[in-house]
Amino acid sequence: MSCASTPALGAWPTSGRPARKTLAWLVGLVLVMHLVFFLGMSGLLEVQLATPDAARVNPLQTRMLTPVVPVAPAVKAPKPAAPRTRIAKEAAPPPAAPLPQTPIAQAPTPEASAPEKEASSAVATADAPKSPASEATTASTTAPVPEAPPAVTAATEPAPTEVLPNIPLGALPPSMLLSYNLTGMEKGITYHASGELNWQHNDQAYTLALSVKAFLLGSRHWRSQGQITAAGLAPSKFTDSWRGERASHFDRENKQVVFSSNAPTAQLLPGAQDQISLYVQLASAMAGSPERFTPGTRLSIQTVTLREAVPWILTLEQAETLTLNSEILETTKWSAQPRNRFDAKVEFWVSPKHGWLPVRIRITQVSGSYIDLLMNGQKILPALPATTPAG
Repeated sequence: MSCASTPALGAWPTSGRPARKTLAWLVGLVLVMHLVFFLGMSGLLEVQLATPDAARVNPLQTRMLTPVVPVAPAVKAPKPAAPRTRIAKEAAPPPAAPLPQTPIAQAPTPEASAPEKEASSAVATADAPKSPASEATTASTTAPVPEAPPAVTAATEPAPTEVLPNIPLGALPPSMLLSYNLTGMEKGITYHASGELNWQHNDQAYTLALSVKAFLLGSRHWRSQGQITAAGLAPSKFTDSWRGERASHFDRENKQVVFSSNAPTAQLLPGAQDQISLYVQLASAMAGSPERFTPGTRLSIQTVTLREAVPWILTLEQAETLTLNSEILETTKWSAQPRNRFDAKVEFWVSPKHGWLPVRIRITQVSGSYIDLLMNGQKILPALPATTPAG
């Protein structure tokens, strides 16, 4: 087709419609222009994807970037560990190489290659970066090492005896009244008072009362009452009378301790005692089985107060000499250390001459206030009448 026969772009046939050749030429020109434009734009996008500033060129690049998002460095992060694993695996096979050559060398080969395996394994372990999971595994494999100290502690420190032995009825101390001189200190002021321990029992029941009387201060009474069983004293009620009366009840049917102070109920354990029945229970146990009680003996006895029922750990200490009414008396000391910074320290001294009942009681508060009762006399009392209620 020559230039002379080709109509101009603006020439139209006399019929008002463009010639077919002209339309074909125009369509082909448009297609060529679109193809050139598309190829040019595609090349531009490829270059811009490799350029950090591509995101700022035009909006079209946002759509083109979406397929590339899954290829993130975080997905390929674990790959560096693979070559190091292969290094460890490649170092291990050399010991096995002689196996197919000579069967005779099979036995010595593992022994000879053991150091090499350990060395290659150590190198691979040292070179490989430790992940949190591997560090946790390493820690768990070395955890048994520090378990030795608790074993030593358990061996050097005797475990407390949980339950006292059964107490024969004849081992109970006889009914008696012990009187005390009391010295106390409260808020830095020292005062003097008197006290007494009244203990009575028969074959089935008992009553016990510790009373303190001070001039201008009034009196305070702690009382315990309950049953006599093969295991000794089984309290049913413990009361504290001072500016009103509060009580703790031993509900043995439901195996719980109920407090009148609205404190939560507590589980009642076998052999549980209250604050003052504990004195007689220990006296009976020492009279019935004296060979069981040597210095260093430790007992754990659930002890009920007006607010809680928790184990008291009592330790039997060395013998001490006390002077009572100008008399030298050999005694043995029990001590109950505080369980927390709010607890008082309780100490009491017992003597076989007085049925192992306490001849001295000292209670020291955290503030430094204390009461110290020192026995100054005793009196034998008749047995508890059988009609007396046990609680």
